[in-house]
Formats: sequence, C-alpha cells, structure tokens
Amino acid sequence: MKTERLNNLNGEITEWTAVSCSPDRTLSMGEAFGLLLPAGSTVSFQGGLGSGKTCFIKGVCSGLGIRSEVLSPSFILVEEYKGDLNVLHFDLYRLEELGDVYETGLFDAADGRNIILVEWGDRLPDGTFDFDIIVEIEIVGEKLRDFRFMGPENFINCLKEAAGG
Repeated sequence: MKTERLNNLNGEITEWTAVSCSPDRTLSMGEAFGLLLPAGSTVSFQGGLGSGKTCFIKGVCSGLGIRSEVLSPSFILVEEYKGDLNVLHFDLYRLEELGDVYETGLFDAADGRNIILVEWGDRLPDGTFDFDIIVEIEIVGEKLRDFRFMGPENFINCLKEAAGG
C-alpha cells in the first residue's frame, strides 16, 4: 500500500512507541516512515551500537524511492542518496567536537529541500540543531527493539496508521 507523502510536519509534538521483533519488521516500519517524510525533514536516530538505526534507515530510504545499497556512513561520516527526494545520511558517532560536525556539511544540508537522517543526533550539544523528528531505539532482546517516535502530531498519527500501530 502506497501512503501519500505528507506535505508538511504540523501539530503539537507527540510521541508513539512501537515494538519490532525482527530486522524485517524494523525495515518495514522504516519504509512506512520514509513514505511519509516531506522534503526538508530532519530526523535524529538515537540508540546504542547495534540497536538497528542503520537497518531502520535502510527502510526509510526504500520508502523514499532509493534503490541503491544503503550503508552506515560511520567512517566517511555522510552518504548521499538520490531517490524521490535527495537524502543525506550522517553518522556523528566518531565526531568529538562541534567543529567536526560543521565540516560534515550537516548544517548547510538542512536547506529545506534535502531529507536529513542523522545517526547519533543526540551527540550534538543541546540547542545546536532542531530535528523535526526523533527516533529512539532501545535493545530489549536479541532481536527485540523498542522504538519511541517523537514528532509533530500529524506525522506520528499517519505513521501509527501506516506502520500498523
């Protein structure tokens, strides 16, 4: 089922929690998420190593029409993908200073046209960057993950419906 992409992110900030019991479920939730993202969206992904951030982002990119392989940009810091919308996928895990983040181009890329996906967005100092949506992922079992989505009410409500929650 193809979901209509949201035109904007409106409403009070709200949250929703969901559970994934497998990498396939994480990918499908990510795809539903990507199908909704409007141009200019900025998303922070937070969670420990191996929590499923990159797996979820692979699904997001699929929902955004990206057919190329999606990899974690841990060592190159940023990957760019062309799909329905231009996607910039950042990984801030290895960065230690705010100056390092400026060098990645993150702040310049948030121009209202690109989709910005940031792994380890919580490593940025408070007040440095305002994300539209925050996705927290917690490992609760070998394949079990708790997802907490925080964002505008219209997005969260559409995501609940699209992801089967």
